Amino acid sequence: MDELLLDTQQSYYDYVVKLQDGCQMIAKSFQSNNLEQAFQMIADFSEGLGWLVTVEQHMQANDYVINSRIEEVVEQLTTLNKLLENRDIVALTNLFQAEIAPLFASASEWTFNKVQN
Repeated sequence: MDELLLDTQQSYYDYVVKLQDGCQMIAKSFQSNNLEQAFQMIADFSEGLGWLVTVEQHMQANDYVINSRIEEVVEQLTTLNKLLENRDIVALTNLFQAEIAPLFASASEWTFNKVQN
């Protein structure tokens, strides 16, 4: 079980550090009017975010804590959904570029720590 937890943590670390660049790529796709690609990347981002939340929940259930900013990202989803519904490309670009991407700037410092019982 410990090996599975450590492997999962490593997968989390490997993935989360890529998200700041991924958010910038989404913004650039909007800026270049490549909407189909941008919307597909948002779908992938949402799926990946769900996986990160699940990992954090499982780690917490196994007595690990992490100082991540995932909750702040999740809080942006309501805004994201409204902007998607309205097809507000300028605001979507700004959301990913100026609001969501910076939340991942410190992702390389997000580490799981075992809680001592």
